[in-house]
Amino acid sequence: MNASRLFRLCRKELRETLRDRRTIITLVFMPLLVYPLLSMALHRFLLNNSEATETAYKIGVATVDEADLLDIWINSPDAMPPDEILKANGDRVAEFEILLTDISPLAALEARAVDVAAEVTMGGPDQQPAVKVTSYNGDAVGRSARRILVERIQWFKLRMAERFADRFAAGPRYRQPVDVEIAMMGEDKSTSMLGTVVPLVLVLMTITGAVYPAIDLTAGERERGTMEALMASPVPRSAVLMAKYIAVVTVALLTAIANLTAMFTTLWAGGLLPLLTGDDHSIGPVTVLQILTLLVLFSCFFSALLLSLTSFARSFKEAQAYLIPIMLLSLAPAMVSLLPGIELTGPLAIAPLLNIVLLTRDVLAGDMTPVAAGATIASTLAYAAAAIAVAAKLFGSDAVSRTSGQSIGSIFLRPSKARETPTLQVAATVLALLVPIYFVVSNGLIRFLDSAGDSFQMSSRLVLNAVALAVTFGGVPLLVAWFNRLKLVPSFRLRTFPWAAALGAIILGLGAWVFAHEAFVLADAVGIKGLTESKIAQTEKVLEAWKQVSPVLLLATLAMTPAVIEELCFRGFLFSAFAKVMSPAKTIIVTAVLFGAFHVLTGSALLLERFVPSTLLGLILGWVAYRTGSVIPGMLMHFVHNGLLELAARYEDKLTFLGEGFEDQSHLPASWLITGAVLSAIGVALLWWATRRGAVPSEESEIQTARIATDDPEPVASDSEALNQSTNGED
Repeated sequence: MNASRLFRLCRKELRETLRDRRTIITLVFMPLLVYPLLSMALHRFLLNNSEATETAYKIGVATVDEADLLDIWINSPDAMPPDEILKANGDRVAEFEILLTDISPLAALEARAVDVAAEVTMGGPDQQPAVKVTSYNGDAVGRSARRILVERIQWFKLRMAERFADRFAAGPRYRQPVDVEIAMMGEDKSTSMLGTVVPLVLVLMTITGAVYPAIDLTAGERERGTMEALMASPVPRSAVLMAKYIAVVTVALLTAIANLTAMFTTLWAGGLLPLLTGDDHSIGPVTVLQILTLLVLFSCFFSALLLSLTSFARSFKEAQAYLIPIMLLSLAPAMVSLLPGIELTGPLAIAPLLNIVLLTRDVLAGDMTPVAAGATIASTLAYAAAAIAVAAKLFGSDAVSRTSGQSIGSIFLRPSKARETPTLQVAATVLALLVPIYFVVSNGLIRFLDSAGDSFQMSSRLVLNAVALAVTFGGVPLLVAWFNRLKLVPSFRLRTFPWAAALGAIILGLGAWVFAHEAFVLADAVGIKGLTESKIAQTEKVLEAWKQVSPVLLLATLAMTPAVIEELCFRGFLFSAFAKVMSPAKTIIVTAVLFGAFHVLTGSALLLERFVPSTLLGLILGWVAYRTGSVIPGMLMHFVHNGLLELAARYEDKLTFLGEGFEDQSHLPASWLITGAVLSAIGVALLWWATRRGAVPSEESEIQTARIATDDPEPVASDSEALNQSTNGED
C-alpha cells in the first residue's frame, strides 16, 4: 500500500474520530473548565495551609559531649528568638532532636538519616569552641534545619555578648563564644517541581485522550456492525490498523498538548507557575521541546497498549471493563515520580511505563543519564511494537468468524498450523523481548563479574559472555519460533549455497575489516567520539589478559559464537520476516541498523563509537545473505572478520613487521587499505559470480514458495490473514 493511500486512510479515521462528541469534550472542554477550577482549589488550599507545621529537625553528632554542648547552644533560653520575632512567627518555635549516630555524622547525612550533620570542636583555654553545620544540597528540610540552627546559635552568641559587654563595658575587647562555619555536600539539584508534576499529568492526560478513540475504532466497529464491511474492503488489515493507530496517537497527542497548555496558562495567570519552575519563573524552548518529545513517547506507548486491549473486546462496555484497571494501574508508576530515592537504573530502565515516568522526571530535572535514556526509549518502542503486533493478530478476527471466542488468553495459544517463515508481528515480538532481556543479561553479567573480582579467570569470563550471547540472541528467536510453529530451516535461512559463495564470503571477511576501521575513525572525526582515555586503559588491560588465553578459546567465544548466533538472529530470523513485506534494499538496511543499535546498547554505557562500523558490517552481511539466500556464508564472513581482529589484538607484539596500525585511532596505512580493498573486490566478484541469475533461488521466488507452502496467497481484495484464519482465531 503506497503512502498516499495510507495517508488518505489515516485522514478518514482521524476525521471520524474528531467528529465524536466525547473526543471534543476530552480535547477542548475539559482543559478549559478543569484547570481554572483546579487552580482556584489550589489557591484555597495554600491559603488554608499557609502556616507551616512544627517539625522536629534531626541533628547528627558523633559524641555525647558534642550533643550536650550543642543542646545548650540551641535549646537554652538564651538561644530563643526575641519576643518580636516569636510574635511575628505566631509564637511557634522549631524543635530539634540531637542524635548520636552509629556512623559518622556526614555518612548519616549522606544516607539521609539526619537533616543536618554537626561537628563541634571543643575550645581550649585560649580557643573558642566551633561548630560546623553541613546540610545536603537540594534537600529543603535540611536547608531549613541548617538556617534555624545557625540562627539559634547566633542568638545565643548575641545574648552572651550582651552580658559580657554589660559586665565589662570599660574592659578589654571581648571574644565571641562560638564560631560558626556553614558547609554543604552532595550535588546541587534543581528544586523545580516540573519533574514531579509533569509526568503525572502526562500519564493522566495521554490515557484520557487515547481511551475513547481506541475503544471507538475497534470495539465500536464491532458494536456498530461495520467490521465485516471494513475487512472486506480492498485494503490490507495491517494498513487499516496502522491508520487507526495513527489516529489514536494523534488524538492522544492533541489532548495532552491541550491539557499542558491549559495547565501552564492557568498557573501563570494565577501566579502559581513559580511553584513548578522554582527560582526560574520561565519555561524555555528547550523545556518545551523536551516535553513535546516525551509526549510522543507517551502517546506511542499508550495508544499501542490500548489498541491491543480493545482488539479483544466485542462491545464498548467490554472494552471499558478492560481499560479501567489499566488506567488505575497506570497511576501507580506515575506516583513514583513523586518519591525520592527512585533512580532510573538497572531493571527500572526497562520496566514498562515506569521507565518513561522516571525518564521524564530526570529530563525535566536536568539529571538524565544517556545509557538509561537509550534503554528506556528502545524498550518502550519495542513494547509498543509488540502491542501493535498483538492488535494486528486479533483485529478484525470476528469479521470472518462470527463465533470467534477471542479472549486475552488466546494470545498465549500456539497456532494450529506450521508456518514457513515468521511474520512481521513475530519479528516485532522478538525485538520487544530482546531489548529488555539483553539489557538485563548484559548488565547483570557485568555486575556479577565486578562483584566476583579476580576469582574468575579471563577464560571463564569469555565463556560466560559467549553463553549470555547465545541465551539472548539465540534463545529468544528459537523460543518464539517454537511457540509460533515456525519451520527452522526457512525461518533461520539455513539453506544450501554454492561453494564459491562461501569462498567469496571468506575473502570478503579478510578485507572488509579495514573499511569498518576507517568508518570508526571517520565517525570519531565528525563527533561520534571513540574510546576515552580511561576506556583505552581498560581495553589495554583486557588485551593483555587475552594474551594469556588459548587462541582456540578466544576464537570460539569472540569469533565463532557471535558469528553464528548474531547471524541466525539478524540475517536469519529477522531478515526472513522483513523480506516478506520489504524490498531487499530496505530489508538489508533495517537489519543492519538493528545490528548496529544492539552493539551500541551493550552493558551500562552507550558505545556510540560502535554504531557506524557495526552498521557498515551489517550492510555487507545483509548483502551477502540476500545474494546467497542463506545465512551460512554470512557466518563464515563474520567469523573471519572477528577472528582476524581478535588474533591481531592477541599477537600485536609479533606483527610489528606489518608496520604501524592503530595508534591514536589513526587511519590505516595505504598498503593496508589497498590490500583490504583488493580482497574485498575479489570477494564481492566471487559472490556475484556464484549467485548470478539461476545459480540460487531469488528472494522473491523463495517468498512466493513460502506463501504457496502455507496456503498464504498475496492479498488482492482483502487481507489474506483475515480470510485464512481458523474459526478459533488462530493464525
